[in-house]
Amino acid sequence: MNTIRIKQFEKAYRQGKSKVTTTFGEHTQVICFGSVKAGFGERHYFICSDCSKYRDILAYNGEKFTCFKCARINPYAGIQTTTRGGDVFISYKMARYAKRHGVKDFRIPFKYHEYERPPRYKYEKWDKTMRVLQALESMRNQSIFFEKIWNVKTIRSVERGEDEALQLGVFYHLTYFHPFGGESVDTDTLWDRIRADFN
Repeated sequence: MNTIRIKQFEKAYRQGKSKVTTTFGEHTQVICFGSVKAGFGERHYFICSDCSKYRDILAYNGEKFTCFKCARINPYAGIQTTTRGGDVFISYKMARYAKRHGVKDFRIPFKYHEYERPPRYKYEKWDKTMRVLQALESMRNQSIFFEKIWNVKTIRSVERGEDEALQLGVFYHLTYFHPFGGESVDTDTLWDRIRADFN
């Protein structure tokens, strides 16, 4: 699914432009911007060419970019048939987070030391991105090895960088089976199952 985000056009609307012409594949399209007043100034949006509603993201429907509803695309289709809080759900979240934060060549299993900080990417921001992804990878592994189903609020707190575990002094600790959000796994059940398999 090909999408565009309003932040990609920041230079254009900051220069006062109300629209741009873009070409994708064989199609050329005029994309319009709108804005609303906010407490800190103005917030900018795309104006969907079909329904004229303000949107942060537009999706390509084969001919042009429109909002998800007009394009008849469900952005959550990839996780609707999976267990919320399970390993597939977390993998989906990780891929979206990596794309949103400019992590190129993202792959699973995720290993933070395999990625180099891009030029002009502030260290603090990159460090947080890597910590979040590594924490999510630990949660994903716990879902696989211990059949752990995470509370979605816990996953969200890790994504936002709010979980206390992300403040661990040694980055490597995030690769262990840490009880994020205070949630731990029942390892005794795991070992009981393994023993049963061998009996």
